Amino acid sequence: MALFAIGSISQPQVIVGAMRAGAREFVERPTTTTDLLEAFVRLTAAQRKVNREGTSGKVFLVVNAKGGSGATTVAVNLALALQSAHGNTALVDLAPLGHTSLHMNLKPLFNVTDAIRNLHRLDSSLLESFMTRHNSGLQLLAGPNAPVATEPSTAEFARLFDMLMGQFRYVVVDASTRIDPTTRLVCNLSQSVLMVVSADVASLWSAARVQQYLAESGGREKVGLVLNRFRKIAGFSEADAEAAAGAKLLWKIPNQYFAVSTAIDRGVPVVAQNHTEIARAFAGLAARLTENDLEVKRKAWSLFKTV
Repeated sequence: MALFAIGSISQPQVIVGAMRAGAREFVERPTTTTDLLEAFVRLTAAQRKVNREGTSGKVFLVVNAKGGSGATTVAVNLALALQSAHGNTALVDLAPLGHTSLHMNLKPLFNVTDAIRNLHRLDSSLLESFMTRHNSGLQLLAGPNAPVATEPSTAEFARLFDMLMGQFRYVVVDASTRIDPTTRLVCNLSQSVLMVVSADVASLWSAARVQQYLAESGGREKVGLVLNRFRKIAGFSEADAEAAAGAKLLWKIPNQYFAVSTAIDRGVPVVAQNHTEIARAFAGLAARLTENDLEVKRKAWSLFKTV
């Protein structure tokens, strides 16, 4: 049985609450026959995709503790690692100025703003037309290439993510340094929030403040630290980072600054460089985030062992 919720689209928390309670569609009141028919079409299309591909619609939000921590690098390479391992993955760029397309040497014709503007007629086919496909199969909903005059409302973003979660197995979101109600909304919808930090005082101090902001809407337990450009420092432990940021350490990315900066300049993400330490680190992060997924467990089982 599919649950449809009907209400005011101007109340984003109501939309989020309905989705978290299990609603498959949120239809604006007053409702017309056309609105309901479109909702049924979206539902049946999503169900066919679920049956065919096992879509679970999990969202992973990546945020910077402070500017330059590496959230975009983590988001791009994590999304590519998930696509390589499981397929059916989308990358959504919510940064004020999108850079994910540069990391992958893509030239999007459309971006997230175009999708928001067409919410009234957005279905799975139209959504896919707004996305840019990487040669790996990863689908990118690019960020704006110039600051937008008027930001979409959180209610509009809630409707967009409702559709994304119904169409893709995994949705990786690059929020970069965007810390606002939209980021908090996506945090509420996320399976995990990856806070990208460096091992310096300013980064860890900022992480504690960002984590506190996200926790105001109940997202504290979802936040995990990703220690980027990691190298051992005398007198500094992982426990010190956790204590300073107020969050548990989820993963460490090795310090290979030259390889990463070169990869960004060339538009060839480091995860594509097989058999390197940093590529293995991102593959490991993807495996960690999906280790409890039933579909992944079924694939990992064999007659003699589990992996």
